[in-house]
This record gives sequence, C-alpha cells and structure tokens, in this order.
Amino acid sequence: MDKNNIVRKIVMEELSKSDVRAMIDSKMDDYLKEKAFRKKVREIASDVLDDFFKEMWHKKGFWKNTIRNG
Repeated sequence: MDKNNIVRKIVMEELSKSDVRAMIDSKMDDYLKEKAFRKKVREIASDVLDDFFKEMWHKKGFWKNTIRNG
C-alpha cells in the first residue's frame, strides 16, 4: 500500500460525510468573513485618504509656500 491509500483508508474510517461537510463549511465561513473584513478595511482606507487629500488641498497655502521658499 502506498501512502495515499493509507491516508484514504484512515480518513474513511475516522471521518463521516457530515464531519467533512462541517470542515468545508467552516473553512468557507472563515474565507467569507476574511473577504468581508478586507472589503471594509479598503473602504475605510479610501475614506481616510480622501479626507487627507481634501485637507491638504484646503490648506495648500500653508504647506505650498513653505516648500517654495525652502
């Protein structure tokens, strides 16, 4: 028997279909939660950058003259 057949035999003896489905569902839930988390982080980061650039534009007289005059 090769290693693959041994592993298959152990899996078949130890896990039921519901166990396998539960494992797959758990991994899928984790993936979807991570995806939603990343999307929310991107939304927050884009809002922060938008606010930053708006503030920089409104206060450009302050920093632009300092840069020009060295």
